[in-house]
Amino acid sequence: MKGKCTLLIVVKILKNKFFIVGTLFAVWIIVFDQSSLIDWTKAKIDVARQKDEKKFYEKEIARTRGKLSELKSNRDSLEKFAREQYFYLEDGEDIFIVEEGF
Repeated sequence: MKGKCTLLIVVKILKNKFFIVGTLFAVWIIVFDQSSLIDWTKAKIDVARQKDEKKFYEKEIARTRGKLSELKSNRDSLEKFAREQYFYLEDGEDIFIVEEGF
């Protein structure tokens, strides 16, 4: 008897015009609207990803500026950099490049 009464209450609520309109409105806003909650969530995730990328690139810029100032101030570090990155050599030197792996 109690289950039948509960079922009647649920059916009565589902037939209520305000419930139907409210449900349709919520579905419209969540799924179909131009600025739906799904699109809003995707945009929020994209913004968070871009903020992380911005932090990464700011750190890389700071690290590169540090290297640049070191290369400008110290001739030995400039020579070391040139030898390691561009295989510069002095007269009478030979360079052997060893690659790891196959």
